[in-house]
Amino acid sequence: MAVDLGYDESGSGDVLIVSAQGGVSEQVRGMNRLWKQRLRSLKYFHSKEFNNLSYGIFTDTGLDRSARKALLRDLSKLIRRHLLFSVTASVSLKEYETLTTPAFRSRMGTAYGFLIDMCMLLAHARCEIEFGYKSEFNMLVEQGHRNAEQVAQILAIVSKIPEELLPLPIKLLTTGLGKKEDHPVLQAADMAAYSHWQSWNNGDSTIWKALYKPGNRYRSWAVKCDKELIRTFVEGPEAPKQFVLQQKALMQSDALHGSELEIPEIQGSDGGHSESTTHGSSEEVGLGESGKGEKAEH
Repeated sequence: MAVDLGYDESGSGDVLIVSAQGGVSEQVRGMNRLWKQRLRSLKYFHSKEFNNLSYGIFTDTGLDRSARKALLRDLSKLIRRHLLFSVTASVSLKEYETLTTPAFRSRMGTAYGFLIDMCMLLAHARCEIEFGYKSEFNMLVEQGHRNAEQVAQILAIVSKIPEELLPLPIKLLTTGLGKKEDHPVLQAADMAAYSHWQSWNNGDSTIWKALYKPGNRYRSWAVKCDKELIRTFVEGPEAPKQFVLQQKALMQSDALHGSELEIPEIQGSDGGHSESTTHGSSEEVGLGESGKGEKAEH
């Protein structure tokens, strides 16, 4: 059963965030159709402009605050109804550049490409642990980022490698770039990335609260790629396997003992880091030192 992954990014300054929305291909197509109908005259949903009442695509279309909230509510319902999960990864650009080698970057790409891969690994773990699906992915990346072309080239190469030669049973059925206005799943990915960035900086939580509802199957899983994790990937070819095994164990534990999380009160960047918290506590949920991921279920 093929799973579509739509990617977009957010963040500011030294912090880069990439999110992927995942869903069974048929369900994603159904969501895309209904999404376009609900947009009506709006070209596409752009999270960054949602609260801008002075200018931007929402203002140009004549949507006031009430109409925007109604649109967000309806689109979020489509996401929860049709998609399986969102996954998010973040990294400090300075740390990635400092800790990686030219050889590593030639293989894995820039920090943007690295986060694309991290989200793919998280999606693989989610598919196996929570849904029992094979990791057969159609990967679509929003084309706006300056490194999107490089990512597309790397993914195209990986898609041609026989599955038995890959470190994990992940098959890329199709890969490519797309525009937000043409692909609602990319708009959904923009919502996931932007809402994480806002939550992690004590910003506006409107989109986050609309996306994640208690008791819903659709959930988010996020990781911070800290120094230790980056070093692990640079130094060891077994890092992807180890990372996936670690995340599967955390996901299984979460499924057994998980309780619903509050909106993460995360303090933005501190020396190039974003600090994540769970249950409103100060517990770090990065990958290396803490070895933890973060579930969002609202």
